[in-house]
Amino acid sequence: MLRVNTNPRRGFILIVSALGLAAALSAVGGCASSSENRAGDQGDAETSAGSFGAGPASIAADVIYKPAPWKKTYSEGRRVIRREARQDGDSPNRWVIDEFDSPDGTLRGGLVRQTVLERGPDGSVFLVQLDLVVEKRILSFDPALVLMPAVLTDEKACVSSADVTMRDGDSENATKTRGTATQTTRLVRRKGEGFVVESQMIAKFDFTTVERTATMEVVPGRGIVREVQDRSVRFGLLNLSRKTSTVTLIEQPAE
Repeated sequence: MLRVNTNPRRGFILIVSALGLAAALSAVGGCASSSENRAGDQGDAETSAGSFGAGPASIAADVIYKPAPWKKTYSEGRRVIRREARQDGDSPNRWVIDEFDSPDGTLRGGLVRQTVLERGPDGSVFLVQLDLVVEKRILSFDPALVLMPAVLTDEKACVSSADVTMRDGDSENATKTRGTATQTTRLVRRKGEGFVVESQMIAKFDFTTVERTATMEVVPGRGIVREVQDRSVRFGLLNLSRKTSTVTLIEQPAE
């Protein structure tokens, strides 16, 4: 029988354990556009995405979320993070990203996260499920979250929301905690040969709120070359934790 968690304290413990969800989340099935233009955010070495060329600047979803197969390696200080994409089943439009974390600077890190993605008929990329291997938590989204619409422009942000269920383990009797997630994705500006894309996800479970903002530097043909993540957890109005991390693409990882 399904057991649904309604205890705020229990829900809080589960959410703190699930901070790993901040590694992959982004938007939801059906984007409601917000006319928030970020042209005023550019720095000295950066150009607003809307300030060059005729018409709006844009970036396609598969520039950031390329279907399998592929492998990428990132560094965070001495820590090495590997991301490997493989096809899920027979469909080329559904794939899994396995993420391995190695704190000692080698490529021998253990599996910490699995992200199931799916490409829609129009080219949008959806987040179907997130398996937090270390925390033994599985998050499912209904409807599947849109990580990014098929084409994102600098004229309007994409805002969407969905229900999220966090399962405490993979057994049939696992406790489930339900909540809601809201995702905002926007093309912020041009930087060099690429773009800066900001993805903000806010998930609410009972009295607990998990917020994750990822600022990604994306270069066509190379994907995400740098990513800054800011993650926080609040219980009511009380800030429980906050962490910021930066990962940088290693162009030629060691064998």
